[in-house]
Amino acid sequence: MFSFNFAKGEISPIDATRNAKQHNNQGVIFMREGDLSAAMKEFKIAIALNPNVQATSVYYNNLGQVYMRMYALNNNRLFPFWAQKCFEQALLGDCMNFVYYNNLVDTYEVLGVLNSKITYHLSQKEENPYSAIILGLIYLKQNKIGAAITILDDFCAQNPDLIITSDIKRLLAKYEFI
Repeated sequence: MFSFNFAKGEISPIDATRNAKQHNNQGVIFMREGDLSAAMKEFKIAIALNPNVQATSVYYNNLGQVYMRMYALNNNRLFPFWAQKCFEQALLGDCMNFVYYNNLVDTYEVLGVLNSKITYHLSQKEENPYSAIILGLIYLKQNKIGAAITILDDFCAQNPDLIITSDIKRLLAKYEFI
């Protein structure tokens, strides 16, 4: 991609990574200010500019958060559905960010699909060990503390060197005396 600088009469390459980051940052500002439509547009631009890199997970997560805020304002059931898709995309790009798992499970709760997601992620657990994280968080939402601790503790024992393990251990420490 190139841009034309009319003032100088020059053609210069576009830095998609830098531009995507700038659009994301502008989206964050709009989100803080409560201009959710503008934030949504900025995050979509950031994703479109640089769709296949790990940093795009941040943009998808931010877009998902905008959809959830929009849902909180007007209860349109499409927003959490779109948010779910965003959080799933964020996890595809970066499965080591614990926040993305929490956001996804929060969306499952809003959509009322926790039980069906338990069934799904139980069936995926052998294929995708990260399903254990989602299962543990769903169990916590359902106040099944023992099941959550067991599955998350088992994940930590099997994956002690993963970056996300320390986040899970911090969560488990909150339930140490239960």
